Amino acid sequence: MPTTTAQIEVINPATGENIFNISLSSQNDVKEKVKKAREAFSVWSSIGVEKRAQYIKNIYDIIIKKREHIAEVITKNNGKPLAESYLTEIAAALQVMEHFINKSPKVFADKNIPLGPFYPTIKSFMSYEPLGVMAIIEPWNFPFYLPLSAITKTLIAGNTFVFKPSSVVAMVGKEIEDILKEAKLPDGVANVIYGGGSIAETLIDSDIDKVIFTGSVEIGRGIAKKCAEKLLPCMLELGGKDPAIVLKNTNLDFAAKGVIWGAISNCGQACASIERVYVEKDVYETFAEKITNEVKKLKVGNGLDEETDVGPLINEEQVRKIEDQIQDAVSKGAKVLAGGKRLEGKGFFFQPTVLVNVNHSMKVMNEETFGPVIPIMSFESIEEAIKLSNDCKYGLAGSVWSSDLQKASKIARSLNCGTVWVNDSLFQQAHPDCPWQGYKESGYGSSTIYDYTRAKHISVDQGFIPSLRPKNVWWYPYKGKARAYFDLIEVIYKQGIKDKAIAAFHTMIDFLK
Repeated sequence: MPTTTAQIEVINPATGENIFNISLSSQNDVKEKVKKAREAFSVWSSIGVEKRAQYIKNIYDIIIKKREHIAEVITKNNGKPLAESYLTEIAAALQVMEHFINKSPKVFADKNIPLGPFYPTIKSFMSYEPLGVMAIIEPWNFPFYLPLSAITKTLIAGNTFVFKPSSVVAMVGKEIEDILKEAKLPDGVANVIYGGGSIAETLIDSDIDKVIFTGSVEIGRGIAKKCAEKLLPCMLELGGKDPAIVLKNTNLDFAAKGVIWGAISNCGQACASIERVYVEKDVYETFAEKITNEVKKLKVGNGLDEETDVGPLINEEQVRKIEDQIQDAVSKGAKVLAGGKRLEGKGFFFQPTVLVNVNHSMKVMNEETFGPVIPIMSFESIEEAIKLSNDCKYGLAGSVWSSDLQKASKIARSLNCGTVWVNDSLFQQAHPDCPWQGYKESGYGSSTIYDYTRAKHISVDQGFIPSLRPKNVWWYPYKGKARAYFDLIEVIYKQGIKDKAIAAFHTMIDFLK
């Protein structure tokens, strides 16, 4: 009898209905695609950055052409409103592509290293070379932007890849695969596989050169262990429990709107979502009231409805996690000012929720929530606010809201996280020039283009002339050199002319003679 291939079933979180099926990749599929990527690497890495940029332009043009269809696929599969599918997914991905299409030759140009007057004939520079085959493992919360950002950087840097989307959003993953095929990249350069943890393990165990992973701390820790066994580099962008500090001297209306968007966009399902709000005591009640009034205006519904502000959570597991955190908080004295309950009917909808009277004994203040919940706590001093913000195992991002930019910047430097926004949130992380990295259990490595390359230091002696320079000052024999070399340093520092490099060169020649 014929063997039945296992299927991944994709659910629309707004309706709970099955909307897409795709075959689960086998271990042999993974190995074969890694082999193809390895074989394609030598050709792809040698064609030059301008030619690679043209292929990325092909991808860019296809996305522009199919943007309405892509946005609908993202919304059906992930649940987020169409506005977010366009802005935080498609537009964000296009921004990354446009940057490297236009600037890649400059980005990958050798970077000179000034060495100063003691190395007058030496030119040192950094060269950036392709790494090889990249394993790209991305999550369900930004199923289009995150993969396309990593894929763009991988391709422009001269690498090939095997990409595994989250099974939950395999429908978006297939859309990305179709786009890559339509762009007609050389055979073997771009590869997509489908499956869960066991397929990811097979990929990591195969002949790859680096792992790019975005996801949970638990899975990231497992990936780090497997990579450590192989001395395989990996970039881990993990969870967050991101604080917002609101000072009394800020525009409270502005800050309230910013905090709400930072906490509830994508239904709060972002590693950089605001999940803890600390408000200066004098304005605590006023700010909580403003937040509550604005949250109650948000429309929850199917993301395909253009009037929807907040879509559904991704699945039942997320709903139960949020219910548990809210129940725990209320049992310990928290008060619900808005929301707090699941909406009846099909799908995984949850009311945007505001909590006050919270403290750090509650799960909602120390466990990642990944949902539309805003817990608000007061503080009396800046020192207390900083201490509360840093009292967390995560360290991804944070924000400070204040009219005093100097004070806000000082607070930002005191927060133990990789990114801090002042009077904003969830912004600029998509820009290719802005690094994205975490502290503590939020992971390590960054998402700059140079993390997709192999850096090489090259040092060239441009002034070697045998008749003038039979040897270097630090070469054998050592006799008499220690004292003479320090005398040479003293001469250079005492030179009264502007160009010390020229003076050092002539002094060294005289010394070597």
